[in-house]
Amino acid sequence: MFKKSPLFLLLMLFSICFSANANNWSHLFDRPEYLGVKISPDGNHLAVKILKDDKPALAFIERATMKVTGSAILPGNNEVGYYEWVNNERVVIQINQREPWSKESYFYGELYAINKDSSKAKLIYGYRAGSKQVGSNIKKNQQIIGWAQVIDFLPEDDKHILISSTPQSRHSDVIASIFKIDVYTGKIKQKLGKGPAPKARFITDVDGNLKVATAIDKNYNRQAYLKKGDEWHQIPEANFGQYFTPLTVNQSGEHLYVIDNFEQDIAGLFKLNLTDGSYKHILTDKKVDISAVNKTVDKRNVYALRVDDEFPAYYMLNKSLPEAKVFKKLVASFPGHVIDITSQTEDGKLSIVRTSSDIEAGTFYLFDNEKNSLSLMFKYYPNLDSNKLVYTDPIKFTTSDNLEISGLFTQGKVAKKGEIAPLIVYVHGGPHARDYWGFDATNQYLALNGYSVLQINFRGSSGYGSTFEEAGYRNWGSAIQQDILEAYNWAINTGKAEKGKACVMGASFGGYSAVQSAINYPDTYKCAVAYAGVYDLEFMYDEGNIKRLYSGKSYLEKTLGTDETVLKAMSPVHGVDKINIPLLIAHGELDKQVPFEHSERLIDALDESNKEYIWYPIEGEGHGFFDPEDKKEYMNNVLKFLNEHLM
Repeated sequence: MFKKSPLFLLLMLFSICFSANANNWSHLFDRPEYLGVKISPDGNHLAVKILKDDKPALAFIERATMKVTGSAILPGNNEVGYYEWVNNERVVIQINQREPWSKESYFYGELYAINKDSSKAKLIYGYRAGSKQVGSNIKKNQQIIGWAQVIDFLPEDDKHILISSTPQSRHSDVIASIFKIDVYTGKIKQKLGKGPAPKARFITDVDGNLKVATAIDKNYNRQAYLKKGDEWHQIPEANFGQYFTPLTVNQSGEHLYVIDNFEQDIAGLFKLNLTDGSYKHILTDKKVDISAVNKTVDKRNVYALRVDDEFPAYYMLNKSLPEAKVFKKLVASFPGHVIDITSQTEDGKLSIVRTSSDIEAGTFYLFDNEKNSLSLMFKYYPNLDSNKLVYTDPIKFTTSDNLEISGLFTQGKVAKKGEIAPLIVYVHGGPHARDYWGFDATNQYLALNGYSVLQINFRGSSGYGSTFEEAGYRNWGSAIQQDILEAYNWAINTGKAEKGKACVMGASFGGYSAVQSAINYPDTYKCAVAYAGVYDLEFMYDEGNIKRLYSGKSYLEKTLGTDETVLKAMSPVHGVDKINIPLLIAHGELDKQVPFEHSERLIDALDESNKEYIWYPIEGEGHGFFDPEDKKEYMNNVLKFLNEHLM
C-alpha cells in the first residue's frame, strides 16, 4: 500500500526526474527527492517535503487514500525549510531564501503557515509580513523587523506557538523578546518579556512555560539562567561544566536534564534540581560524549541518548514513553543504524521513522505500533541501489605519543582481488568537529571510482572529551597534522594503503590541512586537494564569519592563540616554498565563513614560488556546495586530478 501510491502521486504532482546515469557515479550528488515526512497528530495526513523546480516544497497527502490534498510551493526564491504540524490541519514552516547572487538558501527568521488543503496561507512572522508579501494569495499582517526561532510548538494549544524574536540589528549583542503568536493570524497573543542575554536558547517545561536559557558570552564561556517568576536568575558558572546543554524539564518540574562534563572529561547526562541547585550525574559513556538526543515529538522528554564510538549506539531512557517503546523495537530491527522518529500521532499508534546507514542516505517508514508492522514509504534516493555502494568501517590506532585515534575507512573498488587501491586521506573541517559513520556521497564517489578513503578524528576533534579536544588547540599546523600523517602510516602498515600512493584532501579546515600537510611532509603525499581552506591564520582575526560572531574573537584566541610567530608558522601562505607536489585549489567566491581572499593569497604565494597548481574558483557558491551541478563538476575535476597523479 505504501510502496507505490505516494511515489506515483507525487511524481505526477511535481514531475520529478532522477538521473540514472551512473557512468562515474556523479548522480550521488543530486539532491534527494524526498527530504522529510511527518504525520499529523490525528494520523490522517502526511506532510511530505519533496523537490519542485529544484527546490524544497511540501505535499499534503491523505494517509488512508494516499491522495494529495494540497501543497506548499513557495514562489520566487523562497523555499520550504524546517516544518512542523501545529494541529491536525495546519503546518508552520521556516522560510529559506536563495539570494539572486547565490546558489545557497538561508533562513532569515521568517515563519509561514498553511493548511493541508493549501488554504489560509500566511506569513505569520518576518520582515515581509507587512506590505511586501511572499505570494499574492497571502494576507497582509503586521511587520516585525526581526528574526524568529520557535521555542515551543505548544502541542496542547492548537492556535499558538512560542517564539523568540530577535530585533534586526548590525550589532550582535541584541536580546530577543519572547512572544506567543497566533499561527493563523501571526498576531502576538502574549508578550513574555525578554531573554537574559544575547543569542540565548530556551527550554520550556511540560506545560510550555519558559524555564531555562543558555547563552555564550563574549569570552566564549557558557552562561545559564533559570526563570523564576518574571525574572531570569543566573546560575553560577562554578555549578556546571563547559558543555552545559539543557534538554528537558521533567514532569514534576523539579529537575532539568542536561548534557554536561561537570567535574569529568566526557560529556554525559546530568540532572539539575531546580529547587535546591543540586547537580547529579546520571550516565556517561566510557569513551565518547553523548552525540545526539532523541526527544519526544513535543520536544519535552528524552527517550534515548546516542553515542558514536564506532557505529551509532543508544542508551534508552524513560522507557514508559510511547516513543521509547517504539524506538526499542526499531533499534532491534536496524542495528547499527542512525534512527529517528520524525513524528508520531497523539495516541502513539503511528510513527514516521527515518533510518540511515553508510550505504543508505535515508529511508522513511510508517510504523504501526498496534500491528507491530513497518511499511516502507519513501527513500531520499528511490533509484539508488544500496547494494552497489561501499561499506565504511570504523578504525582505531595509537599515535607515537600514545593517544588513541578513531576514524573511518572506506575500501575503494579495485579491478583485481587483492589489489591495493590508492588512498585519499580525507580530512574533516572544524577542526573542532568530527567525522561520523554514515552515508557520505564524497566517500562513495571516490571509493566507487577506485580510491580508498581514510577519515581521521585527530586530536582536537570533538566528541571524545574535553581533554582530547583541547589537545588540538593551538596545534592546528603541528600535532593535528602529525596525527593525520600517522593515520596514513597506520593504513600502510595494515595493508590498506601503499606507500607513495596517497593524496590528502579536505574542505575548510580540511582544505587548510591538505596544504599544510604538503608543507610539513613534502615527500609523503603525491598530491593535495583543498576546497575553501583557511590559508592565513592571522587573516581570520580580520575577516570572515567567525570574527564577526558575538564570541568569535574569544573562540579564535582560545583555539589558535595570538602569537604572530606561531600563526605565521602554521599558515600555508608563508610555507609554500616547501611544497613539491601538485595542488588543486578550489573556493566558492561567495564564501562568508572563510573569505575567498584566503585562496587568492595562497595563489599569489604559489605564483611567487613558481609552484604547480590548478586554480578552481566557483561562482555563486559559498562555504560548501549548494548546486548539485557545481558539486558534480568539481568532483569530476577532482577525479581527473587524482587519476593523473595517483593511478
